[in-house]
Amino acid sequence: MMAWTPHKQSEPQPAQRPVETEPTPSPGAQESRRRGALLRRLLAFADWLVLIACLFAVTAGSVSTEIGTLFWATLFSPSWILVLKLNGLYDNDHRRIRHSTLDELPALVSASVVGVLVLDGLLAISPVGPLSPASAIAIGVGTLGGSFALRGTLRFLWHRLTPVGTGIVIGSPAAVDVVARRVAIHPETRLSLVGYLSSEAEPAAGELPRLGSVADLARTAEEHEIERVVVSEGEMSEPATERLIEDCKAAGLALTFLPQHYGLLGPGVELNRLAELPVLDFRFSDPPRSTMAMKRTMDIAISATVLLLLSPLLAMIAVAILLDTGRPVLFRQRRAGEGGKPFTMLKFRTMVVDAEQRLPELIDVASLDQPAFKIRDDPRVTRVGRFLRRMSLDELPQLFNVLRGDMSLVGPRPEEVAIVALYDERQRGRLAVKPGVTGPMQVYGRSDLTFEERLAMERDYLDNLSLLTDLAILLRTPRAIVRGDGAY
Repeated sequence: MMAWTPHKQSEPQPAQRPVETEPTPSPGAQESRRRGALLRRLLAFADWLVLIACLFAVTAGSVSTEIGTLFWATLFSPSWILVLKLNGLYDNDHRRIRHSTLDELPALVSASVVGVLVLDGLLAISPVGPLSPASAIAIGVGTLGGSFALRGTLRFLWHRLTPVGTGIVIGSPAAVDVVARRVAIHPETRLSLVGYLSSEAEPAAGELPRLGSVADLARTAEEHEIERVVVSEGEMSEPATERLIEDCKAAGLALTFLPQHYGLLGPGVELNRLAELPVLDFRFSDPPRSTMAMKRTMDIAISATVLLLLSPLLAMIAVAILLDTGRPVLFRQRRAGEGGKPFTMLKFRTMVVDAEQRLPELIDVASLDQPAFKIRDDPRVTRVGRFLRRMSLDELPQLFNVLRGDMSLVGPRPEEVAIVALYDERQRGRLAVKPGVTGPMQVYGRSDLTFEERLAMERDYLDNLSLLTDLAILLRTPRAIVRGDGAY
């Protein structure tokens, strides 16, 4: 007979939690990370090469004491890379939607100064002692110029040899069209938009297809190998925004947000904090007189130098115009200057002699939807004029306007007096400074820009006017000329 044993009641088992797995980045994000890591290493190696080259140049042909300095400086050279890293010079290419070597110039200046001080301090505690003042200055100036040039060359080659990133936009159809337009006229974003996600079924006016709603983000990122998400959704709630950020973080996607009132947030706005609260500080002030005085000094020095150096080219252009269509060589037209004050602007003539009389045959200025116009394939343009316009050589005589003080090297584009008469009060804001030979319009789209896009870029320039901004636009101008976008 079997013994009876009491039945044990099994204790309730705690509910098992699902095993958490590490989120897997999308294929596009993985490739973006791999390219980003490789570019960071290449930039660091380029900076190290520049430093070593400068050290060799400073100690070339010296006695054994200087050879010892070269040895110890090379040994301490990783500190140089650390200083550049602390200045954020390796982390922005894939973090920002748009980044260039020109954007790094202030950080490069700071890093070069601090890097020399750190390197000199380390050498001071070494057996060879600190650098001489002349050697320290030579290394600082050499590394600044060398790093700027080599980084620019490296990025140029990198952009030619690597594919552009893929992205999608999240937002209403109207907002999607704005983002797509900005990306199209700023190829330096290196972003190819494949579509957009929106809760609205109405299609966008542009060519981007609707790929689903925001809930389809993970699937879309997987299917299209997305690398960056651009969000322009004004109606998204804070919880929905937090979920979107977490989804992008889990998928390894780069994320760019357009603030709801982006039209109010120009570069004259600074982001600060009060404890945990982010605050926006608006700056409403005219540029300092010292800045404008230095800007005028730069205008005179550069325009006089360029006119002197290019005088043979100016003579050749004049001869070409004479042989093609005869006199006059120069075209003079009344344009609105600072404060709307008229002045006579000079250009090489690129149209037939009676071009202004023939304008009413092509366009009715009084019926324009916006106070600006540019005629593509203008039949009044001459054969030589077409080439001059394509290379912006017709603008060179405006350097005489710069010397006379009517214009500046950099500023809003000078417009005809009759067109300025159509401006409203908001649009007259672009007349606050002297017009420029080049400016934001010339480096970011030229005639392909709508008037409102051009106005927004010029307001951006005016709100953040500085010598560094002018220098950046001057350095970007040759690339815009060679690219030729919007030149007609």
